[in-house]
Amino acid sequence: MNLPAWLDGSEGSNRNRNTVQQIRANTDLEAIEAWLRAKRRRSPNTQRAYRREAYRLLAWAIAFKQKPLSGLSMEEVEEFHGWLIQPENHPLWAERGWVLFRGPLSAASQRQALVILSGMFSWLVHAGYLAGNPFRIYDSGVNAKEQAEERESEQERFLPHELWCWVQQNLDALFPPNNKGGAIAAYERKRFIVIFLYWTGVRRSELATAVMSRIKKDGGQWVMKVKGKGRTKLESVVVGESAMQALCRYRIYRGLPEYPSSIEDKIPVVSATDGVTPVSDHHINNLVKDLFKKLAAKLAAENAHLDWEKKLKSATAHWMRHSLATHNAEAGVSIEATANQLRHRSMDTTRKIYTHTRAKHLRKELDKLEEYNATERE
Repeated sequence: MNLPAWLDGSEGSNRNRNTVQQIRANTDLEAIEAWLRAKRRRSPNTQRAYRREAYRLLAWAIAFKQKPLSGLSMEEVEEFHGWLIQPENHPLWAERGWVLFRGPLSAASQRQALVILSGMFSWLVHAGYLAGNPFRIYDSGVNAKEQAEERESEQERFLPHELWCWVQQNLDALFPPNNKGGAIAAYERKRFIVIFLYWTGVRRSELATAVMSRIKKDGGQWVMKVKGKGRTKLESVVVGESAMQALCRYRIYRGLPEYPSSIEDKIPVVSATDGVTPVSDHHINNLVKDLFKKLAAKLAAENAHLDWEKKLKSATAHWMRHSLATHNAEAGVSIEATANQLRHRSMDTTRKIYTHTRAKHLRKELDKLEEYNATERE
C-alpha cells in the first residue's frame, strides 16, 4: 500500500515522540507487522485472526476516516464498532478484490475483534510506538448477561446424537458415481476428516499439522501425538477403533499401507491431492462445512427433519469436538476421561458442557409432571 505520510502513520497524532521506541517501525504497516512477528509462536488460527483484525481496522481507518491507524481516537473506535455491527463495503476494496467481511459480525465476533485490537494497541504502547490505547477507554456495551447468553449458545454448537448417527449412516450415500474432477478423492478426504475429528476430539489445527508417524501404538492402544493449543510438548490423543477404521480406509485410497509407520514423518495425515502437501486448518474447516451442506441438501430433498437441516448448515469442524464432549456426557462417560481426551487446560471448560447437558436432561424429566397434569385435566 503506497500511502502518503499523513496516512501511513509516520505523522500519526497518537505517535509517542517522548520515549525510546522498542521496535523498528516508522509506519503503521511496519508496526502491525512487528506485532504479528512477536505473536508468531501462537497457533496458525490465532495468527490468522490477529492479522485479519489488524488489517481490517487499517483498511477501514484509511478508507472511511482518511486517518492513519496511529491517529484514531476513542470516537473512531466507537464508529468502527458500529461498522462491525453493520458493515458496508468500500468501492476501492471491491476494485482491488478485497474481502474484509462476509456480513455483520455476531456479538461474540465483535468482542473478539475489539479484544484483539485493544491487545495490539497496548502492545504498541509498551513498544513505544503509540502514546495511548483508545480501545482501553471505550465501553463496547457488552455486559455480563450478554456474555452468559453467548456462553449458553456456545454449548448448542454440536450435533444431537440422533443426528450424528444419521450422518454416519448416510455418509456413504454421498459417494460420487464417478471420479470426474477427482470427485472420489475429495469425498474420501472429507469423510475421513469428519469421522476422525469426532472420534478423536482433536482440533482442526492439530489435524492440519499432524503427520502419519505421530500415530502409533502405545501399550496396545493407537494414539496420536499432537501439540495442543498453547502447548510446547506433544500430548497423546486416543485413536479408537472407529477413528482407526476411517484412517485405514483413507490411507488405502491414497495408496498407502493400511497402518501408519514411524518412517512416515513427511506424510501429512490430511493431504492435498498430491498426497504429500499438507492442508491448512482453514481448508479443513471448509471441507467439513461443504460435506455437511451436502448432507443438509439430502435432508431437504427428503423433506424431513428441518431442524436437523438447519443444524447441518451451521456446523463447522469445531462442532465435532463439542459433539464428542456432549455425547460423552449423555452416555455417562466420566468428566475426567473427556477432559483428558480433549486436553482441556481447565476442568471448568469440560464441566460447562456436562452441566449444560445435565440441565437439559433435568428439564426433560421435569416436563413429565406437565404431561402428567395435562393428562389428569383431560
